[in-house]
Amino acid sequence: MDFLIPGLLGMNLMNSGMWGIGFALVDMRQRKLLKRFVATPLRRSDFLMALASSRLILMVIEVGLLLSFGALIFHIRVVGSVLAILLIGAIGAVSFGGLGLLTASRARKIESVSGLINIVMMPMWIFSGVFFSYERFPASAQVFIKALPLTALNDALRATILEGSSLASQGGRLLVLALWGGISFALALRWFRWS
Repeated sequence: MDFLIPGLLGMNLMNSGMWGIGFALVDMRQRKLLKRFVATPLRRSDFLMALASSRLILMVIEVGLLLSFGALIFHIRVVGSVLAILLIGAIGAVSFGGLGLLTASRARKIESVSGLINIVMMPMWIFSGVFFSYERFPASAQVFIKALPLTALNDALRATILEGSSLASQGGRLLVLALWGGISFALALRWFRWS
């Protein structure tokens, strides 16, 4: 269970960011709610930041609840700082929120975004060490696997929760998450359409 709970936390953050933001955005587009914003002074960046921020708050609460559940029910010993875990969760939420915005930035139908989200998430479910260690994959695949945002998030959560690693020692993993989030959000902002 010690290995599994941090992986499930990471997977939950990915699912919430991708589905929670991507699905909501396309649903608003499909119901023609986004078209109404064109007539307002609301900038695209403000709208996308507000959507991502509202989801971020819920995602950080989810981390706290799931971590508490793991500690109370499965007796997972949390060695690291709870504040550091929440901060890692927030950075992961921003990263997957950016990916959710990117996948939904042009999709017009819920069916389309569902397929796109699954295409993006499937490699991470398999390779990122949610249920079993990714170290069992060939050495030639390790560079690709470690560049995935879910791998960085799961590794950072495991190191902090199980080993008590500091945020400073997680710099490389947090950088991977920040890059995925920043690049995804920048591309989403560029490609986003109201209609």
